[in-house]
Amino acid sequence: MNPDGPLAPQRTRLKQLLRLAGPVLVSQLAVMANGVIDTVMAGHLSPTELASLGLGTSIYIIAYVSLLSVLLGLSPIVAQHFGAGRIDAIGIAFGQSLLLSILLGALGSMLLLGATNWTHLSGAPPEVADKVKSYLFWCALGVIPALIVRAFSALCTAVSRPRLVMWINLASLCAKVPLNAILMYGSDALVIDPMGAAGAACSSCLLSYACAVAVLLVARRDRAMRPFKLFGSFRPQPKQLLELLKLGLPIGGTAFIDVSAFASIALLIAPFGAAASASQQVASSLTGVAYMFSLALANATMVLTAQSLGAGQMQAAREVAGLGMRTAMITAACIALVLLLGNDLIANAYASDPEVAQTAAILIAWLAIHQWLDSLQLQYAFVLRAHKIANLPFWIYVACLWGIGLGGGAWLSFSGWFGPFQDARAFWWAGIVACAAAAIALRILSQQTWRRALAPSA
Repeated sequence: MNPDGPLAPQRTRLKQLLRLAGPVLVSQLAVMANGVIDTVMAGHLSPTELASLGLGTSIYIIAYVSLLSVLLGLSPIVAQHFGAGRIDAIGIAFGQSLLLSILLGALGSMLLLGATNWTHLSGAPPEVADKVKSYLFWCALGVIPALIVRAFSALCTAVSRPRLVMWINLASLCAKVPLNAILMYGSDALVIDPMGAAGAACSSCLLSYACAVAVLLVARRDRAMRPFKLFGSFRPQPKQLLELLKLGLPIGGTAFIDVSAFASIALLIAPFGAAASASQQVASSLTGVAYMFSLALANATMVLTAQSLGAGQMQAAREVAGLGMRTAMITAACIALVLLLGNDLIANAYASDPEVAQTAAILIAWLAIHQWLDSLQLQYAFVLRAHKIANLPFWIYVACLWGIGLGGGAWLSFSGWFGPFQDARAFWWAGIVACAAAAIALRILSQQTWRRALAPSA
């Protein structure tokens, strides 16, 4: 008899969830830290270099996140194969994802090399536009290896081996600062002229190639990966490619909706003045950190749910999905409590200007509610991905994030309905409503999906 009773399976599943989510979170924070390092080091150059880094990064992130998210369709596909014991199918799916990485990377490179069009649309001054062009040139060269790394990361997470990529990302982070210093500031000893902000992109490009080589070596030499025959064949297989695209394109579209909605807020509130933009930047930076926790738990829940679905264990899949949801919401509640109790302290730590700090403190309090609802809808969306459902969630995001969040926020801000406040708080209020609406819609879809999955066979 089990002395722990029914709690034992729950404890086991919780350990599995945290063992998977932990390395995923560390990897995500390591990748995010690269951007922080670039910003801090560019801040020691000149305002022009910092401005070019900010604009170049914004352009790159929208393109890169949208492309890499297409590859995230690999995770639920491989997780279901893994759960079902279809070992050969894992290698085939990974091979097709590498082909897709090259094709998407080529597309991303062409888009980024059209820097003249991007800077023209942004209205950047000539001195900034020239530096952005150099920055995006190096970004374009690094897209393909960066996508290869993401494809391998999706594979490792799907087969419950996320630590492999975590160590590679941490090693890359350790090399980032010295390589940035050499390329951004120049080196007399190595006869390298200062590259400014473009040096940050160049170092990221070089590290992307190094990481791509590292993951491919790990994929070939790691004992746990050998049974999957990851390098068996790279011949295009239309059926498998179509499966990846059918799931990956809506996921990539969802990422574009999410990223572009947040980026648009910064543009729309720019006429309100520097204080409004600065307070929004403070709230946005905190949003990114909070989102990483929710995303790591959502990824872990999706993988474990998909593995159980692949094994035909529907009830176990439902239980692990519920456990993941509860864990994520408790975590989000703890983050919300910290933000609510410490909003003034956090705001003053970020900003010395009293007006900026006061507005930022209000936005941080709103962020506490927003990130809890955002985590809720994210968990539902990722569980649906475990079922290979992504099309309808994409349209839910279009309606909620663009329609209610961005459109509603703009109407509230510029119609005067929200009062005399000339800052981003109307967008955050609309964003809370948008997340709540998305969570409700995704919950209904999730419940319908589980009813079909758990229904007894005729």
